[in-house]
Amino acid sequence: MWKSVALVAGLGGMFGAILAVAGRKLAVHTDPRIEEITNLLPGANCGSCGYPGCGGLAEAIVAGRDGVSPCLACSPDSKKKIARIMGFTGDIPLSPDLRKVARVACNGCKENAPKLYNYTGIKDCHLVAKYYGGPGKCNFGCLGFGSCVKMCPFHAISMSENGLPVIDYGKCSGCGICARQCPQMVLYITSASTKIHLKCNNRDKGKAAMVDCSVSCISCGMCAKVCPVQAITMREDANGSLPVIDHSKCIECGLCVQKCPRHCLHKLDPITTEHEHGTVATNKKSNCTSCPLGESCGQKQ
Repeated sequence: MWKSVALVAGLGGMFGAILAVAGRKLAVHTDPRIEEITNLLPGANCGSCGYPGCGGLAEAIVAGRDGVSPCLACSPDSKKKIARIMGFTGDIPLSPDLRKVARVACNGCKENAPKLYNYTGIKDCHLVAKYYGGPGKCNFGCLGFGSCVKMCPFHAISMSENGLPVIDYGKCSGCGICARQCPQMVLYITSASTKIHLKCNNRDKGKAAMVDCSVSCISCGMCAKVCPVQAITMREDANGSLPVIDHSKCIECGLCVQKCPRHCLHKLDPITTEHEHGTVATNKKSNCTSCPLGESCGQKQ
């Protein structure tokens, strides 16, 4: 019996030695700077930088494929620390991009766009848009069930009493998750300094649009006609017609706002405050098998 024990022990020792040698030979040596930089990034893993999460961006920075940090949610202090880790001296090459924020392209609140019926099912915009079309008359407006609230990693969105999302610009980083996940496409990302905004997403025309909402765009084209610099065009697509503002041309004179007969163009104050850096609350992932949406929402987890 002792021979069997010795044989097993000998084989175990031999295989252990082989694995030890193989481990040293085949080991992948990770640059310690990657972990340091990942820890300095906000951890939202929103993907707005174009990389698969904060770890992917950290690898790109260390590999020299990107600047110090194109992350919109990364604080200036963290960017300086990343620059020091990378060995930069003198002027720190921070991202020159202007701050981006989310805006709401809908004003169809409970008063402006009355509901056709009282929906009592699961409160999820993706589910309602896919199977029910929403309880409102407008097929293009905000559904009001707050899926954007659940998706925002910075908790920068809340639903107001009038049924529309409200953006907290002290928290919004402009990451774009809410815009990408809104099934109605009423949330969009724009420069924080932009003043002229279209607060409507309705593609119907004339009387059909009037019936849907009391402040809906009716595609009359008045805004495009009165713009002194031709910064507004009427975009025709498969869904209908809607004004598009070229903000590189717009002089923000406000004439389109004044002349819009439906009051769906607004002149808003620019966002001048910085958002709160470093406070990211990661959403708990749900199990698709227990979720009523299954995989239909595009957020398989």
